Amino acid sequence: MRALPFAFALACSCAAAAAVAACSSDDPAGNEPGADAGADSAGGDSGPVGANEAKQTGTIVGALDKQPVPNATVTVGGRTAVSGPNGAYEIVVPRGTPYSMSVAAEEYYKLNEQEWILTKDALPRGETSLLARSTAQLLSAFLPPLDPTKGLLVVKVTPLPPCDSEQGSTISIEPKGASKITYFSGGRPSQSSTSAAKDEPFSAAVSDVDPGLNVKVTVDSPSCEQVPFPVTVGDVTYTGNQKTEPGEVLSFIRVFIGPKKATPADAGTD
Repeated sequence: MRALPFAFALACSCAAAAAVAACSSDDPAGNEPGADAGADSAGGDSGPVGANEAKQTGTIVGALDKQPVPNATVTVGGRTAVSGPNGAYEIVVPRGTPYSMSVAAEEYYKLNEQEWILTKDALPRGETSLLARSTAQLLSAFLPPLDPTKGLLVVKVTPLPPCDSEQGSTISIEPKGASKITYFSGGRPSQSSTSAAKDEPFSAAVSDVDPGLNVKVTVDSPSCEQVPFPVTVGDVTYTGNQKTEPGEVLSFIRVFIGPKKATPADAGTD
C-alpha cells in the first residue's frame, strides 16, 4: 500500500500521540508566545522592511518529536528564508496585502498554509510543524486510498464567540470533483464519523481534491452559522483562499462558525 502523506497532531496543543500534525500554530495573529528568530536563525530575504511590509518570525519543528527542523525553506511570494539550527526563521511579508506561506524541508512533506492579510508591522508566527516522511504511514489505515495526482486538504472548523462548539458540523467543498471527506474522532481520522467532533485538533481531511483550483469550504453547523470570509482574528484577516497540490503536500485551511442560528422562539410570532 502506498504511504499516505498524512498524520496529524496540533503543533500548539500536543494532541494524541497517535496523530501527527503538519500545520502552524492555530493562532497566527500572535496571541500566543511566538518564537524568537534570534541570532541563531539561518536567515534569508528578511529585510529591510519597507512601508508596506512586515517582519514575520517563527520556528519550524517536527510534528512528532517537536524538535527544531534546520534548513527548512519558508516561502512567501518571491521571498524565501531558511530556518537556522534552532528551527527559527524570519522573513519579510506583505502588510495589507494577501499572502500565503509554504514550508519545505528534506525528509518532510511540504506544507501550504491558507492565505491571509496582516495589518501590523510584526507577526510572531509561533511554531509550524512538518510531517516527516518516516511517520507518513501511521494513519494510512484510517484514510481512503489517495490518488497521487490529486491534492489533500486539512480543514479546521473553529468556533468564535458566541458559538462554543463545532460538534456535529458537516463540511462540503467546491469544486467537489472526486474528493472524499474523512472526519476526525479521538485525534485521528475516522471513516465511520459523519460530522466534526468538538475540540479535535483537526475537523476533517479532504482527499482527492482537484489541484490548482481555489477551494470553497462550506460548513453546516447544527447550532451556529458559518462566518463568511474574509474573517478577522486578532491582527490577521483570513481571505478563505486555498489551493492544493498533488504529491507529498498538505494544504491547511481554517473556517469559522460564530453567530448562533436563529430559532423560531428567537424570531418571535406575529
